[in-house]
Amino acid sequence: MKHRSTMAIFGEWQRLALGRDGFYRAPPRGAIQPRKLGRHLSDLFLAQTDAAGQIVFRLGGTRICTLFGRELKGQRLLSLWAERDRPALDEMARSVCALAVPALSRHDGISLSGRSLRFEMLLAPLQAGDGGIGLMGSIAVLDEAAWVGADPLVFGHMGEIEPVAPDLAVMTEMPCAAVSGSAAQTRPGQQATFRQRHKRPALTVIDGGKI
Repeated sequence: MKHRSTMAIFGEWQRLALGRDGFYRAPPRGAIQPRKLGRHLSDLFLAQTDAAGQIVFRLGGTRICTLFGRELKGQRLLSLWAERDRPALDEMARSVCALAVPALSRHDGISLSGRSLRFEMLLAPLQAGDGGIGLMGSIAVLDEAAWVGADPLVFGHMGEIEPVAPDLAVMTEMPCAAVSGSAAQTRPGQQATFRQRHKRPALTVIDGGKI
């Protein structure tokens, strides 16, 4: 994670996901308190499956909508990416929910005039009462580009994908749950839970593998 908003939104998900028993579980969407995110709220999005099983934006932060030059509420998440990248993105989103393990991905965005910039996306699971997919995520630009907002991105190209341990320690601008480096094994189709074992320093760098 390189962007402060990504760290802050992940930290808020950790706070909501950590139970009193020390396990991490996908929190309900209703537990999200936007005011706790402050200025990072503009980089937040919420998504869920619609009646057709498509993953659509339920909410899109103002910076994300500005980046792509349109209101994203009700739009398909996959529509922001090139056709060739959509199967991998769909698999990533569904795996996040099936395993209840967040994932981080890095992308190159291409603008209407052909310019490019890098951005990262976080996907974290939320409870979905209807058995569908619920996601809390962020999209944050990693490059300084004065043209953002004037030259909207027309699609993104997917790069690296990394699973993110729910108890990964990150440096944020707001308090979040104490975390550790425990590991857990899961079976496909089961929700994973993770228990804290011991405290670590406030900042831990962990190399993630690719999916």
